[in-house]
Amino acid sequence: MCFGRIDQRWKNLNLSPRFHWDVGDLFLARFTLGLMIWGTAESNILPSMYVIGAVGFRMEGGNFQSLALFILYITRSILPNKMAPGPIDAIPQRNPTPPKEAWQTSKQTSFRLPDGKTNIWIADADNDYLVGSGNTTLARWSTDERQTRISPPMINDDRALFGPVLELEIFNSDVNDPSSPFASHGEHGDLALTWASVYALWVHPDHRDEDLIAISIDSQKIGEYIQSTGLGVLSPYSSKSTPRETVYWLSHDTFWQGAGAPDSQHWLQSRPEVTNFPGFNGTMGVFASQLGFTRKGNVCTVHPVRPPKPRPGTVIYSRYIVDLGQQLQIRHIDASNPAHFEAYKSWQNSDRVNKAWKERGPDEHHRNYLANQLADPHSMSCVFEWDGELAGYTEIGWVMEDNASCFFRSACNITVGEHDQNSHIIVGEERFRGGKRYQAVATSIKHCCFLRDPRTKQVIAEPEYDLNHVQIQDRFLPQERKKRFHLPHKTAMLFALQRERFFQEAHFV
Repeated sequence: MCFGRIDQRWKNLNLSPRFHWDVGDLFLARFTLGLMIWGTAESNILPSMYVIGAVGFRMEGGNFQSLALFILYITRSILPNKMAPGPIDAIPQRNPTPPKEAWQTSKQTSFRLPDGKTNIWIADADNDYLVGSGNTTLARWSTDERQTRISPPMINDDRALFGPVLELEIFNSDVNDPSSPFASHGEHGDLALTWASVYALWVHPDHRDEDLIAISIDSQKIGEYIQSTGLGVLSPYSSKSTPRETVYWLSHDTFWQGAGAPDSQHWLQSRPEVTNFPGFNGTMGVFASQLGFTRKGNVCTVHPVRPPKPRPGTVIYSRYIVDLGQQLQIRHIDASNPAHFEAYKSWQNSDRVNKAWKERGPDEHHRNYLANQLADPHSMSCVFEWDGELAGYTEIGWVMEDNASCFFRSACNITVGEHDQNSHIIVGEERFRGGKRYQAVATSIKHCCFLRDPRTKQVIAEPEYDLNHVQIQDRFLPQERKKRFHLPHKTAMLFALQRERFFQEAHFV
C-alpha cells in the first residue's frame, strides 16, 4: 500500500524534461525509500548520500543499466558490511601480546598462596595487569573497549552499572615449565593458575573493594571450570557464540568462600572428614548429619554430631595478609610441644590476659585445661602464628553445646542454628598487638569458622563487656552488637556475625 502511493506520487513529479519513467525508476523509488528508512533508523548519513547521488544520476538522463550497476555496488559493498554481523561487531580483536622484554610494569602487589611458599605478584602494565611468580610472567589480564553490564538483572536498566571486560590470557609454556609453582597440578596447572590470577585481581588495589568483576577467557575448559566450581557465573547479558565472547561475573563473596580453590591452596588447610583420607568422602561436601546429645554443666541439648578435630599441631588455616606482608596461620595446639605449652602458659599467667580469662595457675592447671579442651568434641584450642612466630591463642567451637548459649537465647533477636559457631581470642605477644593485626587475626578466625562448615550462618562472640577490645571488635568486624548479659563468671557483650555480611564486608587483604 505504501509503495503504491509512493509509485504514483513519484510519477507525478515533473523533475526534468529529459526524465522518462520506466520500470527501473519504480524500482529506484522503492529502493530509495527503503534505504533512507534504514539509514534513519541506524543514524547513518551514508545511505542517504548514496540515495541522493542515485536519484541525481537518473534525473540527468543516465540509463537504467548504469543505475542498476550503481545500486549493485551499494548493495554488495556497503550494506553487507553494515548489516551482517561480523567479528568486529561481536568482540574487538585482542590486544597483541607484547614481547616480555618490552613490558613496563608499576604498582606491583605481592602475596603468598595459602601453602605459605608460592609467591605471586600482580603488576600494572599500561591498561593491563600482569600476573607472575618470581621472574616469570604467567598470565595477563587485558582490557579492550568492551563494556558490559555488571549490575544484576533485578536492577532497573536506567540504574544499572557498566564496566570493562578483563580478558585472561594464560601463558601455557610457562605454566608447564617444571620450575613453575603450578607444574605440580599436572594437566590442571592452567586451572590452578586461573584461580591464582583471580586471587591476584581481588587483592589488587583497583579491585579489592569491588563486588563484581566481568571477565572472559578464550578457553572452553577454563570456562567450564569457572562455572562448575562457582568461581564465577555466566553473565545473563553475555554472548555465547564463542568462548572468547562469553562473559563471566566473578563475585567477591564467592571467591572468599573458597570457590574454585585447588585443594592444596585452600585457606582451610585441614578438614579431617575430607583431608585425612584423600580420595574418600570428598564429594560429601559437609560432615554427614547425625543426632548427638550433650549433658554437661549448663548444657543439656541434642545437636548434630561434630566432625573430629585435626591432630594436634596441624595447620588448620593459612592466609597471607597483604597489608602487613606476613603469613598468618592457625594451628591446632599441641600441649606436648614445649614451644606451644610454654607460650600458652606465659600468656595466661600475664596480668593483661588474666584480667579477661582468669586462668592464671601452675603448669598442672594449664595442662588439665588443654587436656579437657582436646577431649571436648565441641571446642578446639588453637595457636596462631605470624610467619611461624607464635603470637596468640584462640578457641573455636559450636554454640549449641557451649555453656554460654543458655544465657543469651532470649531477648536478643538471635536464633542459634545447629551449625553456628563461636570464638575467643587472646593476642599473647605484645609485639603482635595493634588494630591492623587484630583485624587480620579476628577476620581469619571467623573466616576459618565459616569455611569449615558452609552451614554455619553466624559466629557468636561474648567478650567481657568493659574490655578495650569490645570497641576494637566494633571497629574492625562487620558484626552486630546485640546486648549486655550476665554469665556465672562475667558480664559479657553479645556479638553476632552473619555469614552473608561477613563475606560482603570483611577486610581480606
